[in-house]
Amino acid sequence: MKRLPRTLLLFSLLLFAPLAGQSRDALSEGLPGGNLDTTWRDADFIRSFIGSYGFLSGLEPTISANEREFLQSVLDTIQRDPAQAIRQLQQNRSADGSAAFDFILGNLLFQSERWDEAAASYSTAIRKFPDFRRAHKNLGLLLLRQGSYAESVSSLTRAMELGDVDGRSFGLLGYAYLQLEQPFPAAIAYRQATLLQPSVTDWQTGLVQSLMQTQRASEAIALMDHLLRQQPARTDLWLLQANAWLGVNQATQAALSIEMAHRLGDARERSHLLLGDIYFREGLPELALENYLAALELSDGLPADALLRAVDLFQRRRDESQSHALMDALLRRSDDLTREQRHNLLHLQAKRASNENDWQQARIILEKLTAESVLNGSALIELGRIHQQLGETEKAINRFEQARLIADSERDALIALARLWVEENQLDRATPLLRSALQIHHETALEDYLERLRRARSAGNR
Repeated sequence: MKRLPRTLLLFSLLLFAPLAGQSRDALSEGLPGGNLDTTWRDADFIRSFIGSYGFLSGLEPTISANEREFLQSVLDTIQRDPAQAIRQLQQNRSADGSAAFDFILGNLLFQSERWDEAAASYSTAIRKFPDFRRAHKNLGLLLLRQGSYAESVSSLTRAMELGDVDGRSFGLLGYAYLQLEQPFPAAIAYRQATLLQPSVTDWQTGLVQSLMQTQRASEAIALMDHLLRQQPARTDLWLLQANAWLGVNQATQAALSIEMAHRLGDARERSHLLLGDIYFREGLPELALENYLAALELSDGLPADALLRAVDLFQRRRDESQSHALMDALLRRSDDLTREQRHNLLHLQAKRASNENDWQQARIILEKLTAESVLNGSALIELGRIHQQLGETEKAINRFEQARLIADSERDALIALARLWVEENQLDRATPLLRSALQIHHETALEDYLERLRRARSAGNR
């Protein structure tokens, strides 16, 4: 640790928590628009750690001559061996000693990442001196680092009530509110932080997220435009702007923002998946496939569920070449799939074979799938349809009846079995099955179909 002058070291211990540059900030992960590393290492922030010695009348505890003398005696130990200094401070503090003494100990414990002990020391200081503003603030910062956001809000707001009102305090308060999923107070706090510290991007990006969560995406877009004019090379800002565009259903604009981030070198698995979804919805299957494959290439852990869903969507829209290419890419990574994901992939392979009228291949795949996953009702129904297509009526009925016994597939099995009886011209068997399906879930189209069957039965009985 870099040695500070003796007087400044004492002042920093008295006035704030950890000295700069001690350890990686646990809060840095997850701050909207960036992290807190820049905040904790900012030169102005470090100077605020040091401050000046004079205690604030009425808001700061006094320190006795003996306590001051002891602190002077341990300054060298604090710089050379903080752990030993902590032990000396713990041995020499007393229940009726100054709250400033407990506060200094809390700062050293905070610096040493002994979070629970530091919190206890700050709490002791506050108990001895309830209006100890900096103890409330440091406790709030510690709680923020630990992810105790509700408790952090309580401590930070108490410090603000006692007069600690600056842009950084408002920004950290906004961050805590955002983590608590309270975007309205977060937006208010971030606005104040931005007003007092307009050059700190973290507060503005936090405000963007708050605005988006309060259905004010248009305001968020305007703010993002302002930020990007100032910092066009910030890829995280481009991705945040993409989210804002999606908030107002401007998918094309969102895609442009994501593409800009990719051109600047920030290609992520999630952004490629999102871009693939956007291009699929916009009817651009080739671009969608390109991004899905890029996501697969970038992934450490295979995003199988998202890509299996994409294969299914391609199949439903008859984008055969895209569904085949993505399915083949997944098959090459099949060892990375979970058991359920492998079953889903088998089901998609069977649909592919069915779409190509390769009924025998579809049957082989589905028989393998239903043998491995006996409660897979949708696979049983699909296999029943394959049997029906091959003219194997009894086998088809058997599969539909099996699927009917599974709660999740009962309704679909009833409908599939009813349609089989319709094709066999046995309407008397079909209609009660459709009535049962309607009781499970009413659907106007199915009710209309049942009514047509009733009329057909009536006409046939005349």
